[in-house]
Amino acid sequence: IPHIPARTISHISSVDQQLVHAGRGHRPTIAVTMAKSFAPLSLTLQRRHMTFVPSIQHPLLPLPFPERTCGSIKTNPREIQDSFGKCGIDQVAFIRHGNTAPSATGRDFDRQLTDLGRRQSSAAGASYGSSRLMPYYKHGALCSPAPRCVETAQLFLDASYKTANTSSGKPPLILDSRMYDGTMQPEGSRLFRSIGYAPLREYLENPDANDANAAKFVLGEYARTSLDVIWEEVIAKHDSDAAEKSADSKNGETLLFFAHAIYLPSAVLGLASAVGCIGEELDIVLDTNTQEAQGYLMHIHDQTVSLLQRPGE
Repeated sequence: IPHIPARTISHISSVDQQLVHAGRGHRPTIAVTMAKSFAPLSLTLQRRHMTFVPSIQHPLLPLPFPERTCGSIKTNPREIQDSFGKCGIDQVAFIRHGNTAPSATGRDFDRQLTDLGRRQSSAAGASYGSSRLMPYYKHGALCSPAPRCVETAQLFLDASYKTANTSSGKPPLILDSRMYDGTMQPEGSRLFRSIGYAPLREYLENPDANDANAAKFVLGEYARTSLDVIWEEVIAKHDSDAAEKSADSKNGETLLFFAHAIYLPSAVLGLASAVGCIGEELDIVLDTNTQEAQGYLMHIHDQTVSLLQRPGE
């Protein structure tokens, strides 16, 4: 494979097409073995004296945490788990925004929460937020800049802290444009019009081969980008200022990630693979239709995934 200078190493592929980005300034050797649909993908990466052979269950998944701007390389799930541990993060909660209405401008980005969506967001924070997720990673909660996600996050946090009867340690929102699903348009919109709200598996194993391959590419790119955001906005920043943050970070904190519908489980699937989740843990993500103001909780060190649901749902 010829050298392709780029920042990351990722693999987003169909049976007939491969897209490989090699790490900047290096010439890794990559062997790719693929079969149709969801046959396991085996990648062997040799870089200097390092060899990494991850077992990746789905073609959309990126190579876990390759070389990043902080200058370190994470080559296996244990090292990735340790990186979260150094930040005091045991869990990552992926939460979908609440119910929305069409925007007056007609732009997807401008959609706002309805009254129902606001109630859902507050109920989520008061229930599973305060009981299962606190304390939150105090240095920031990752959030799409779309107004519907920002308001969901604000209401969720307000309700969490009100229910817990504390205001200490509320994280600021870290808004990153890469988390907005509109960055994947227009192909993402076409897929959504064709398939609609559905479990991730219905996108990736769609009987229409064109839709299935497009979904693997679009959602795979979102998964890779989500890992970039987590790495750059949380892990790398902690590494660059570890002394200050280690002093006031507590073990057992939850990193919050607020984003969108079908894109959310693709981000979960990417991180789940990176930390070593297998089997039933991945099936939970693939087979669940993510509901409004609900989502997934990933325990980094236990390598488990569970659902986050509001009362009565």
